[in-house]
Amino acid sequence: MSDFSDTQVRRLDFMLLLVLREGVRQHKLSSVAETLGVTQTAISHSVARLRELFDDELFIRRPHGVEPTARAVALASVAEAVIEAAASMLVDPTPFDPSTVNRTVRVCTLDYEVTLMSGVIEALRKEAPGVRLEFRSMGKDAAIQALERDEADLWLGFARQLPASLETAMLFEETYKVVSRRSHPRISADIPLDLDLFCEEAHVLAAPGGTSVGIVDKTLRAAGRTRTIGVMTTSFLSALDVVSRTDLISTVPSRLAQAQAESFRLNINDPPIAPRPFQVSATWHKRASGDAAIGWMVQRLKDALG
Repeated sequence: MSDFSDTQVRRLDFMLLLVLREGVRQHKLSSVAETLGVTQTAISHSVARLRELFDDELFIRRPHGVEPTARAVALASVAEAVIEAAASMLVDPTPFDPSTVNRTVRVCTLDYEVTLMSGVIEALRKEAPGVRLEFRSMGKDAAIQALERDEADLWLGFARQLPASLETAMLFEETYKVVSRRSHPRISADIPLDLDLFCEEAHVLAAPGGTSVGIVDKTLRAAGRTRTIGVMTTSFLSALDVVSRTDLISTVPSRLAQAQAESFRLNINDPPIAPRPFQVSATWHKRASGDAAIGWMVQRLKDALG
């Protein structure tokens, strides 16, 4: 096989493979023509091409048909394997069974999305015990690069203006809540938080991307107001921890606040001026569009979080 060039391989189409296989099976080229639904002339042309390609007589004429040469018999077994492999590509795949999957799914995300997923990890483990989740802390730009380089399978986050090579599915729409510690001297969960008090309090800004101006600041600025940032952290969970130990407050995604309020003993209030909602999506590379495991994972996340 190593003696064949790419040019020769391109000359070997599936019609030639079928003729070779059926000729060895039936020993009669007229029967091969009938089986394949083509004319005897077409079969003769195919046999001539095979002889030239393999430099062998392949089929020797006899009174009642043809006799395959030893080379033809050997090649026919290889042709059979190639035809079967090609035919398997045209058959509907076996239904996906998550319980039989054994692989790692690499997920780019920040601590907020990991916290949300923690509520469905046990269900995922029960349905697909062989799937290992590998979380990688990445913002949008780094996650896109990881997907492009095939260093990740999924990205969970706020997906806007993505490259054409990526596909996305919205999981849910998110809003915001203001959190404070339960013993805060000026804020209670039972009393609506007014805008003046909100602006007067020192805030914790969770800025995984490192920017010092968040969506809350932009929303306040549009209303002619500002706030004071007392602490800037690199994660939402560290922001909640700071809030739980100080009189600082923070504006965080609603689901995160609700999921962690008891753990950090936090008050939850509606923001007096609400930033626009945002969508959390699952994003993957188009090369994985036919990956049943990734499709299943996305659907399970939509079912659990949507």
